[in-house]
Amino acid sequence: MRLLIPVFSPPIETWGGLTRSLALAEAAEAAGHQVAFCASGPQEEALRRRGRDVHSMPLPRVFGLPSPVSRALVKRSQRIVLPVRAGGQIGSLWSLLVMAGMARETYLRALVRAELDAADQFGADAMLTELDPGAYIAAAVARIPMITTYASIATDGVGSWAWRRVCAAVEPVLRDHGLAGVPPQELCFSEEVLKIVPSIPALEEISPDRHDVRYVGHLLGSIQPSMCSRFPIEPDRRYVFVYVGTGSVSLSKLRRLLPRVFPPDGPLKCVVGAQSIEQFSVKDGVEFWPYVPAETLLPHCDWTICHGGHNTITQSLLYGVPLIVFPGPIFERRYNARQVARAGAGVMGEHNQARPGWLCDVVERHDEYAPVAAELGCRIRDYGGAPAAIRAIEEWVGVRDGLRAPAPQ
Repeated sequence: MRLLIPVFSPPIETWGGLTRSLALAEAAEAAGHQVAFCASGPQEEALRRRGRDVHSMPLPRVFGLPSPVSRALVKRSQRIVLPVRAGGQIGSLWSLLVMAGMARETYLRALVRAELDAADQFGADAMLTELDPGAYIAAAVARIPMITTYASIATDGVGSWAWRRVCAAVEPVLRDHGLAGVPPQELCFSEEVLKIVPSIPALEEISPDRHDVRYVGHLLGSIQPSMCSRFPIEPDRRYVFVYVGTGSVSLSKLRRLLPRVFPPDGPLKCVVGAQSIEQFSVKDGVEFWPYVPAETLLPHCDWTICHGGHNTITQSLLYGVPLIVFPGPIFERRYNARQVARAGAGVMGEHNQARPGWLCDVVERHDEYAPVAAELGCRIRDYGGAPAAIRAIEEWVGVRDGLRAPAPQ
């Protein structure tokens, strides 16, 4: 099988989808298949540094704005504070595509053409993506099986203004290629698309009994050089791992808050990692790192404090570490945080609860949440991860091969 992976490549850096794609690529190659990528911007650069076969895609611009304005917004993105009340929620997949400049007809038309050319040059037997909007159209045009990594929250927002913007971009591109216009959620998430769910039913909402759904527990790859041998772990010390991103508790607030909760002479040492940290520093015993190898630190942790990114949650649970999640208003993160809290593996906090007293009270309840986190971690591991996903894809492509008609000439 020759698997083409168009990576979701918005102008603002995002790495969760890329790491999941890499996990799938490595498992596919281990099973004897060939893999190539489509990507642009930082994601393309990261893949090329790893020696990957990458087909360049057109680079989108934030909201489709002129390139200089888009670049300026990207540079400021890590410092932007979203003016949303505590408990409020913003966004959907469709608004994310609009923000990323991918809901523009001219851009989408160029993206689809580039991905069709890549599929032809590579001789793709199947396409896999997380959110790349052109991939779903290109697979339909080329009549090759489509696979997507999936979370139930992706279908929220149907009927919204952003959804209508995506419809207005998708339908004419479909017509360009002789296909009937369909709503984007049907194009991306119909039963003709295999949905690889990197989670377990206890943390998700889509039925595992559907023929187009495969739960695989986790998809965890890495895009950073290994720091495992260099990252300092103190023997017999217990840790708290903190990882935050845009829209959550700000880094400046964490610098004020965390030393009051985790003092140097306390039982837990606090280590913070964030993309916006430029160099290592220590504030009253709390360490701030540009990058923390979670697989090295988590086995020694009592808690993870994070913004609700899927990979951080999954990786923490794999090590039996309960979570304190401050998702801010971002729709996907709030969904993830609610699932963790509902399962009993941690606590969801609003940004106005990020105070010393509230956080200390939660930290002291470790023994209440740790057994559930450990149980969920075992269940996540039992689903088989990326190798299980590749077996599901092999089965899907084999089944769909028998149903496909020749592509129009």
